[in-house]
Amino acid sequence: MREIINKLNPIIIEKADKKFGVSRILKKYDGKPVYIKDVDGFEVVGNLCSRETLSKIFNVKKEDFIFFMLNAMEKEKEGKLKINNKLREKYIVESPEKIKEWPIPIYYEKDAGPYITSGVVVAYDKDYGYNLSIHRILVKGKYLVIRMVEQRHLHFLYNKAINEKGYLDVAIIIGVHPAVLLAGSTSADITFDELKFAAALLGGELEVFELDNGLLVPEAEFIIEGKILPEMDDEGPFVDITGTYDIVRKQPIIKIEKLYRKEKPIFHALLPGGIEHKTLMGMPQEPRIFKGVRNTVPTVKNVVLTEGGCCWLHAVVQIQKRTEGDGKNAILAAFASHPSLKHVVVVDDDINIFDINDVEYAIATRVQGDKDIVIISGAKGSSLDPSSDLKNKLTAKVGIDATMSLIKGREHFERANIPDE
Repeated sequence: MREIINKLNPIIIEKADKKFGVSRILKKYDGKPVYIKDVDGFEVVGNLCSRETLSKIFNVKKEDFIFFMLNAMEKEKEGKLKINNKLREKYIVESPEKIKEWPIPIYYEKDAGPYITSGVVVAYDKDYGYNLSIHRILVKGKYLVIRMVEQRHLHFLYNKAINEKGYLDVAIIIGVHPAVLLAGSTSADITFDELKFAAALLGGELEVFELDNGLLVPEAEFIIEGKILPEMDDEGPFVDITGTYDIVRKQPIIKIEKLYRKEKPIFHALLPGGIEHKTLMGMPQEPRIFKGVRNTVPTVKNVVLTEGGCCWLHAVVQIQKRTEGDGKNAILAAFASHPSLKHVVVVDDDINIFDINDVEYAIATRVQGDKDIVIISGAKGSSLDPSSDLKNKLTAKVGIDATMSLIKGREHFERANIPDE
């Protein structure tokens, strides 16, 4: 973790309070890495992951990051885990009640309490292998309450384990390499091994420790060993990716069995609704959209989920248009690939999809509303969209084909150019 922090040259803050103080700083410098020297005696970092910082950490151009991830996904099965048997030498073991001393922030005014927001949940199933995923986790004294979306793999593994033995063994790891964060944020088939994927992102190998419950976990600053139980408790209210409050629900309890931390650990605080939150949710979805569109429009060039669309609800898809209809086919394929997507714009390969002004230019000069806009009513949308029908989780989806008309020809849309000297 220290190596990553030093590489990013963060803004340094001397001291902050974990109740609103950490979040004020992260909000003020949203998108810029921050290192806080003292939060209740612990070091805290935040704003580590943005498109720019991830490109720097992995030494990959931001325009090419989607292809870096696609390449690692194709090599997932080749990822190797190297077991380090020195867990007890590297970590201090603490009792469950010590968690109240950890620098776990309260981020917003109406939050239900302190929340772990950057914790990667590690679970294992004998039939499906390892699963890594990120969930918001409310700290309630000696136990935790985890928000698990019903459609996600952890919820499936939880139900399977409850039926088989009455609980699910998990580890929650905080302060990990961004490769592990990206792996935990990636959606793929349930047999996809996110541990091996993290190894692939790191070049092929990942060091892991074996906990007392048998789980293998990557190196982290803090580790919680526990069991997700069938008992439920209130979770929420809490701020989600749109910056608005999610509702209170009954969610499963995690019994804390053991705590591990390094001697001088660094806590990773992830601001809900901030750029880091949006980046980690959105960037791992871009390869999935790319692959889905490629099945229909093989000349797709790139995909981005935009920050203005919370890196979740809005996408821009770049294609090399060969036939009329490619734009609309790309729209439909993008919606099918990322069901939470609400609005998508398809542009030509001369448009810079990382420049929202260039995207708007394409809409302004290449779109006729009665011909190039697709509206799909009553579709399944994202529960995170506050404008949707929350009861039935339905939304209207809009696709904009902002590609050039081949009938008119590319020369009709050619932009003026000044030659180099």
